Amino acid sequence: MIDFKKAIHLVSGISAKGSLKHYFETNYPDDKIEIHCIYDDLSVGPLNDFTSPSDYETYSSYWKAIENISNPNNESKESCTQSSDFFNEFKIDFPPEKPLIIWHGSDTNEKVMLYRYCALLKTRDLYEINLDDWPVNPKDVYNSNSLATRNPEHMDGIFNHIKKIEDDRKFFYAQEWERLKNDQKLSRIFMNGQVISVEEDYYDQALFANCSSEYQVASRVIGTTMEKQESTVGDHYLWYRIHVLLNQKLLESQGNPTTMRNLEIRKK
Repeated sequence: MIDFKKAIHLVSGISAKGSLKHYFETNYPDDKIEIHCIYDDLSVGPLNDFTSPSDYETYSSYWKAIENISNPNNESKESCTQSSDFFNEFKIDFPPEKPLIIWHGSDTNEKVMLYRYCALLKTRDLYEINLDDWPVNPKDVYNSNSLATRNPEHMDGIFNHIKKIEDDRKFFYAQEWERLKNDQKLSRIFMNGQVISVEEDYYDQALFANCSSEYQVASRVIGTTMEKQESTVGDHYLWYRIHVLLNQKLLESQGNPTTMRNLEIRKK
């Protein structure tokens, strides 16, 4: 078995990084264990290899357009991601002497991250910790196999599940990456053990169904919608879709349109 303390741990999302960092700092305070995180939401937006300036521009332009709709009063119109930060986040030039361990479970972002690394790091030995192999502790609040929702206090023994990703499996994951890129759809969900491309308005019906004829705070509608989804989705993206529904005159609102906690919405 490889030494996980000398590896680079590849994770998706700031919450996942926080959970793993807490576990390492609590249990191995004298070891400097490296965690590399993809912060961006890979469940929505255009997919590409994220290895060139044109890749960044395509991705950045999409999120700028979303920001223009969901926060029309933003005067700066600046992207929240700097190009240098973006390329560091999606880098693939990891030191060759460092083992790479990919953490993933039943989560869209984690699976897409896994597929990308397997496609772009074909010549490297890659290892995985599949959280589907690690039972959820019944005491935990979330019944989820996402690293982001795992309680770091209940992770003892998880490193016994490190497995090398064999070539045939790596090839399959790489093919999944190519399939998702070629689909050219702007939203992805994890359903029945597979990442599926869906249309951008996939969540609109659920958002509309969770509204009523009475005004309620938009953040509550978003929270309810997130809770009822089999697949994970970010609140920022649902906030954008609420603005689309408002622009389509399917919903109406009162209050401050720039923050989800200060805007009330209802069916028109």
